[in-house]
Amino acid sequence: MIKLIIDARLYGPKHTGIGRYTKNLLTHLPLTPKFKDFDISLIVDKSQSKEIKKDLNNNYRLIPVSIKTYSLKEQLLLPFILYKHKPNLVHFTHFNKPIIYFGRSVVTIHDLIKHFYKGKLTTTKAQLFYWPKYLAYLLVTYLSIKTNHIIVPSFYWQKYLIDHYKVSKLKIITTHEAVDPNFLKQDRLLIKKPQNYIIYTGNLYPHKNFSIILKALKKLPDLKLKVICSRDVFQKRAQKLAENYQVSSQVSFLGYLTDEQFKKIYSQALALVHPSFMEGFSLTGLEAMALSCPVISSNASCLPEIYQNSVLYFDPNRPEQLIKQIRTLQKNLSLRLSLIKKGYQQVSKYSWHETAKSTINFYQKII
Repeated sequence: MIKLIIDARLYGPKHTGIGRYTKNLLTHLPLTPKFKDFDISLIVDKSQSKEIKKDLNNNYRLIPVSIKTYSLKEQLLLPFILYKHKPNLVHFTHFNKPIIYFGRSVVTIHDLIKHFYKGKLTTTKAQLFYWPKYLAYLLVTYLSIKTNHIIVPSFYWQKYLIDHYKVSKLKIITTHEAVDPNFLKQDRLLIKKPQNYIIYTGNLYPHKNFSIILKALKKLPDLKLKVICSRDVFQKRAQKLAENYQVSSQVSFLGYLTDEQFKKIYSQALALVHPSFMEGFSLTGLEAMALSCPVISSNASCLPEIYQNSVLYFDPNRPEQLIKQIRTLQKNLSLRLSLIKKGYQQVSKYSWHETAKSTINFYQKII
C-alpha cells in the first residue's frame, strides 16, 4: 500500500480558490477506483480538524498541527513531522513546500501571477517587510518547480513552466478544476429580460484589471455595476477609483452574500464581466455560467482555454471593446440566452471526479 500525505492546511472556502481546490480534491479522491491502493494522511490545521473529519467521513487519517503557511515554523518544523511519518509521497496543494524536505513530492502550482505583478500596488504591507517576503517567495517557488513533480490547473501554465523553467513533460500534468457541486445543485433561472446591471466578482488585486470596468461605465451612464467581494485590502482603493472616474453612483459594493442572494443577483444580471490580465484557472466565469449568467471575459492568459466559445471576449487593454460587447448584449437578448445555454454546456465539461482520477493516477506514476 502506498503511504501518501497531503498538506491540507489550506482547506475550505475561507482559503479562496486554493481552499476550494483542496476540499473538492479530497472529497472526490475516495470515489476513485485506485483510492484503496493508498493509505492517506492529511496535515491539517488544528482549528479545522473537526470540520474536516465531518466533511470527509473518516476517509483519511488526520495529522493536526499548529503551523501557519508561509511561516518560519513551516520551513523548520513541518519537514520533521513529514520525515517522522515516512511517506512514499507528499502532495503539497500550494507552492509552499519546505526547502529542507527532500522526500519525494508533488506540488500544485496554481499560478505564478506574483512573478508578473509585484511592488507597492500589490500589497498594503510596508515595503521594508514586503520585499524580503517577496524574495523568499521567488526562492521557494523556483525550488518547488525545479525539484518536484507538478500539477497545474491549465495547459497555459503547463506550457509556461515547460518553456521558461525547462520542466520535463513527464513531471507535469494539467488537471482542470470544476464548479463546486453546490453551484450545480442550484435551480436554473432563465431570465429573459435582465435588469440593467453587470457583475464583478472576486478580489481587487491590480492584475484583476477592475479599472477597465469603471472606464466602460463612464460611457454607459445608465448601466449599474454590482461588486461581489468579501471586503479585502484593496476595496478602499477601488472605491476611490470609482470616485475619480465619477461613476460612484453607478457602483454598489455588496460584500459577502448568501447562496440565495448570490443566485438571484447572477440570474437577473445582464452579464458577469471578468476583465483579468492573468488567471491560474478562474472558476469565476464558470460559476456565473452555472447560475444562468452570461460572461464577458478578457481574452488573456488561460481564459480562452477554460471558457472556449461560451463567452464574449475583449482585449483587457481596450475599454472600447468591453463597451461594444456590453452594448451588443443590451441590444440582443437572444444572444444573452444563447450564451447562457452555451455556459451550461461549458460547465459540464469539467468535473472534480475527473480531476481526482487524474491526480491519483499521477501519484501512482510518480511512485
